[in-house]
Amino acid sequence: MNEQAHILVVDDDPSIRRMLQLLLQETGYRVSNASSGEEALAYMDLVTPDLVLMDLMLPGINGQQVTEQIKAQPDKPFVPVILVTARNDPKSKVTALDAGADDFLVKPVEFAELLARVRAMLRLQRSQRSLRSEQRKTELLLHLTRELGTTLDLEELLTHFLDKLADAVGAVRASIILTTDNMPRLFSSIRNRPKVVPDDILRDGIAGWVLRERQPAIIHDTRDDPRWVATTPHQQMVRSVATVPIRREDRILGVITLVHHTPGYFTTEHLSLLDSVAAQSAIALENAELFRLTRTQNDLLERRNEELQRINQVSRLLTELMRPEQLVRLVAYLVHLTFGYPSVSILLRDGGDLVVRAMAGAADEAAHMGRRTPIGAGLAGHAAMRQEPLCVADVRDDPRFVPSSFTDDTRSVLAVPILTAREVFGVLRVESSSVGAFGPNDIRLLDTLSGQLGVAFENAQLFDSEQRRVRQVGQVNSMSVALTAQLDANANLRTAAAAIAAIFGVEHCGIVILGDERRNGLRLAMHSAQPATPGSQVRFPLPLHELATIDVRTTQLFSAIETDAELEGMRESLLRNQIGALALTPLSTGGRRIGTIVLDLTGRVRQFSQIEMTLLETVASLVSQVLENARLYREVAEERSTLDAVLGGAADPILLIGTDDRLLLANRAAHERLGLGVHAEQQPISTLITHADLLKALSGQRNGHTSSPLNEVVLSEGETFNVSVAPVRGADNELIGRVTVLQDISALKELERHEQERLRSVFRRYVSPQVVEEVLAGGGDIGEPIERDVAVIVADIRGYTALTEGLPPRVLVGQVLNRFFTAMTDVLYRHGGTIDKFLGDGLIGVFGSPIARADDLQRVLLAAVDLQRAFAELSERWHTDLQREIGMGIGIAYGRAVVGNIGSAQRMDYTLIGDVVNTASRLNGIAQAGQIIVAAQLIEALPAHWPAPWPLRKSDPVQLKGKLEPVPIYEVEYEFKETAH
Repeated sequence: MNEQAHILVVDDDPSIRRMLQLLLQETGYRVSNASSGEEALAYMDLVTPDLVLMDLMLPGINGQQVTEQIKAQPDKPFVPVILVTARNDPKSKVTALDAGADDFLVKPVEFAELLARVRAMLRLQRSQRSLRSEQRKTELLLHLTRELGTTLDLEELLTHFLDKLADAVGAVRASIILTTDNMPRLFSSIRNRPKVVPDDILRDGIAGWVLRERQPAIIHDTRDDPRWVATTPHQQMVRSVATVPIRREDRILGVITLVHHTPGYFTTEHLSLLDSVAAQSAIALENAELFRLTRTQNDLLERRNEELQRINQVSRLLTELMRPEQLVRLVAYLVHLTFGYPSVSILLRDGGDLVVRAMAGAADEAAHMGRRTPIGAGLAGHAAMRQEPLCVADVRDDPRFVPSSFTDDTRSVLAVPILTAREVFGVLRVESSSVGAFGPNDIRLLDTLSGQLGVAFENAQLFDSEQRRVRQVGQVNSMSVALTAQLDANANLRTAAAAIAAIFGVEHCGIVILGDERRNGLRLAMHSAQPATPGSQVRFPLPLHELATIDVRTTQLFSAIETDAELEGMRESLLRNQIGALALTPLSTGGRRIGTIVLDLTGRVRQFSQIEMTLLETVASLVSQVLENARLYREVAEERSTLDAVLGGAADPILLIGTDDRLLLANRAAHERLGLGVHAEQQPISTLITHADLLKALSGQRNGHTSSPLNEVVLSEGETFNVSVAPVRGADNELIGRVTVLQDISALKELERHEQERLRSVFRRYVSPQVVEEVLAGGGDIGEPIERDVAVIVADIRGYTALTEGLPPRVLVGQVLNRFFTAMTDVLYRHGGTIDKFLGDGLIGVFGSPIARADDLQRVLLAAVDLQRAFAELSERWHTDLQREIGMGIGIAYGRAVVGNIGSAQRMDYTLIGDVVNTASRLNGIAQAGQIIVAAQLIEALPAHWPAPWPLRKSDPVQLKGKLEPVPIYEVEYEFKETAH
């Protein structure tokens, strides 16, 4: 999109002016016309265009002269000039350019070239004006910066600065509101402007808005913006406002405001300039403010210096550690003598009262000593209660003053509490017979002295507390040594009760231990520092049985015996024994409460601080640990006794071997059966055991790492041991060794050998000897019924009924059946099959049980062909010997069946049950002599890459007995030698 700009076209030819005007307006420019050089100059005195497009040859003043006059005005904004002429000679071009023209066009002008030159000159104009604006801005900032650095006096600085700023931007006036003090101050370029900022300006005005929003703002017309608050005639005349905040890092120091009487006078360019001025002035304003504050502080410091010198004289004495009674007497006299106060007294807190402990300057000091005033009563009591100084100019006008015979001439009083952040120690009081004798300086002085006196009291308390703490730590250490020196639980409880009473300085202490799974009932230990004497009232024992029922989980302080709800059931007993306060802390171990420590704190509640409670918890933890250690020692001793009994009674050798492979422990059986010496413990295991296999087995689980040791070891005497090795870890799960148990399994191994012989004899009836050994080597319960995929082959003799009728039984069995079964068994065994059973004139063979092989399906087909070929040889012999034609059919099926020992407790056979057996039998029934019929399920399960040695011809599905749907079948078309007749 073309730039929106104002172009002045100067040409004496109306048609050319009209043409250029239309062209430029259509392109989007605003166009003004002039017909002569004089008219153009007059127009530019009123309006500054963005570009002048001018003919060189004009009547009167020509274009070159107009250009020279335009360029001769440095205070005017930069206006580029394009001269258009019919002259094309170099001299005319040079003359025009020397006159200041920015570009030169020769007639006739190409419109595209004209527009391109216009756009280029407008870009140049914007760049030049922007550069000029930045230059003016830089000059202004430099000038203002110089002004800001001329002085550190804030009022003088701002007066000059605001004058220069208003003049630089043409504002009617400029002002700054500084907010660095609690009371905002206003500085203006108008000399008589007040210094106080009206509240409505900060609340509703534009200055307050800028301070809150932290961003600059412009009001183009104050009549349309409610943020301009006008309360004076000068303010009502304002129409345009520009305001920016003065920022210093993240702080707002104030706001600069410029005003003008012309609506819309200030632009974003003014705002940008003002923002830069604010940034430049922030540091100078802050420095000036710091200078003012420094000068004020110096005046204050000079006034305080003399006071501090005198205070330091007192402070040096307060830093020395001394008893509180010595300290207060010294301070009272120093305040009286050093600062000249007529009467000085120091009252210290004792419970709920203030007690006079030191006086200086009074007529009869001894008579005042020891006087008590309740906290909250009198002037000193009110100062202590409110914890702030109390200055009374005339005590006769203050009802809180309590007159006495000692205060007849007292007219003014200043009472300052002696306190720290944690405690009120008392009150420092000065009195005078003059009205209004004390002022702010006296309050400040005595408040400082009281603060230092409070610190001195606190230091003295801390010193006493530290000494007591050192003493208590020593007592705790002594108790720890005494408790760990023995393992008698009852004696330890009595020792602990006495030690705890001494540590905390109480007269009575009790310890209650709850019952557990090993011991019923409570165990009690009590200590009394002051046994009852004849005629004195017995305050002990503490009601420990009742107190044991309180389920304390942390240290609890019971200071209100009469009202505490948890003491409801034992209140009468406590009051009867004159017990005013108690502290209970639990004895715990492993998150389980095992007992309670009870302290009688009657009269000692205030001294029993949080530090004392923490120490009590530490002592309770120590006692709990000692009791737990004693319990663990008893358990370990009992477990060791039990372990010794178990190891001594064990018939199997048991060894405990350390991580360094040394023998730690061996039972009697190990010593006897392994021939270990009397001093075998702590010896390397490799020097004690010489049998290589046994030594290798003992290295199992070595140092916590899993290895592959021998589980069974046969010694030279023929004994067989099952070696079990397990790691032994401590309570922290750290490996401490390994335990080895050698179980004598010689008898079991003999029974196992007999059982394997029995199984071997049983399985030899079904499978080949090689398969028998393979089955036995696999282990497991081989007779357990299991469901699996098997291939079943059924083969029987064709014409067997006729054969039995024509042959004697002896010949039938001896020459036919036995030969038949022997030959068939050899073939099945050769291919890895199993004989399930003999059927009188046939047999059932199985592939896939008891051992499954990947090629069982191929094996059953190969076996079927070899069965037919072997039977063909038998058939030839029978034809020769018996003159009988005997054939055999074979059916094969594949599927799932249950295989294993099946039967009753009296009779059990290893066989298989399933539909696959029935299917194979039915297929055998339809097979002719010499045929091999195979269920399609088996053929489909064959590996796709297996090359069958003979064709597998698919036949029509057959309906078998017991089947709802016809069964797809295949026939194996094998070849074998014809039987010779």
